[in-house]
Amino acid sequence: MNVDQDNHLTGEVIGAAIAVHRALGPGLDEAVYEAALSIKLAAAGIIHECQRPMSVRYKDVLLDCGFRVDVLVEGRLPIELKTAEVVLPIHEAQLLTYMRLGFFPLGLLLNFEVAVLKDGIRRLVQTTSAAPSFVLPANAHPGFDTLSGELLKAAVAVHRELGTGLLRSAYLACFCHELRLRNIAFECRCPVPLRINGRDLPSAEIPLLIEGTVPVYCLSVVNLGPLHEATLLSRLRQARLPYGLLINFNAESFAHSVRRLTL
Repeated sequence: MNVDQDNHLTGEVIGAAIAVHRALGPGLDEAVYEAALSIKLAAAGIIHECQRPMSVRYKDVLLDCGFRVDVLVEGRLPIELKTAEVVLPIHEAQLLTYMRLGFFPLGLLLNFEVAVLKDGIRRLVQTTSAAPSFVLPANAHPGFDTLSGELLKAAVAVHRELGTGLLRSAYLACFCHELRLRNIAFECRCPVPLRINGRDLPSAEIPLLIEGTVPVYCLSVVNLGPLHEATLLSRLRQARLPYGLLINFNAESFAHSVRRLTL
């Protein structure tokens, strides 16, 4: 897509979105704006798809992570619709993930929860430079047991393929696939019983349990922090497990990407 085509297509989509916002105003569900935008685009003769599925390609295998682009215009311009009082980094990460997976150079994030739509428009551009990948040093975490070391190698393999900046669910799906390739047994969404004052509560969950003994939290955050550590430590106590791992796939440095916590 050249610059002129880019400007023309994004201009048409933004014009249609502004017309929708003028007619409906803020305060409605995303599905309403999606349907209205689809009607406006169709009236303008613009080819598009709503709720287009997006797969993650990892080592020549397509993985279904449940990703769906709200609107894909002419097969090359993804549109993400929001009705949020504040647009958060994860909203941009969601669109950037779709752009990376579909090799789309441009994307539009349209937030309809604004007084004037021009304040809710963000145009994202995917850079062509490859994201740096953290490397596993030869002496990384020498105190780690054999299983932890294998998990770190699997994490490095995933990061090498995907780089930084994607949604957590993309990294989790690819990490699970990498574990299968390495014949490492795991379970997803393992329940952890909770009790207080002798009474049962709804179960907590361990998102990924390796070989029945090691909880792993796959994250995509700016920095690992106390809340992430407290969450893992709580699950370790409740499940009576000795240790677990936090793996942050959004980190560019290995030193800041992994933490092994013990009780």
